[in-house]
Amino acid sequence: MIDENLKTRIEPVFKSQKFMQHLGAEIIALETGKVSLSLNYDERWSQQNGYFHGGVVGALADNAAGAAAATTMPEGKGCLTAEYKLNLLAPAKGDKIVAEGRVIKSGRNLVIAETDVFVFDQGKRVHCALLLATLVAVS
Repeated sequence: MIDENLKTRIEPVFKSQKFMQHLGAEIIALETGKVSLSLNYDERWSQQNGYFHGGVVGALADNAAGAAAATTMPEGKGCLTAEYKLNLLAPAKGDKIVAEGRVIKSGRNLVIAETDVFVFDQGKRVHCALLLATLVAVS
């Protein structure tokens, strides 16, 4: 589901991120407090065993958490990641990864968000990573 009102605010920020555009990441779901991003496999995003590189998994997860946090910010405010912890749960071996970010708590200056990352391999969905992030509001 995509909330069109949020899309007009969030999508331009997402599209201005050159790294996400370079990877070809897409917003596939967007509502207040929740954002899902998708990225198709490309061997350029792989590590030595042919899996999605952990850095790419982390970048997508961070962006999903950040976009989810941004949906809770007042008009004219954004947020930046202050810190995150990434647990890699299984090899990210597959055709695409989907990062599902959601806000846990949104305050005046800090937002706590988490992202579940799933890899899809031959129709099977595997939970491959979990991110917990603290984001700070910026003007």
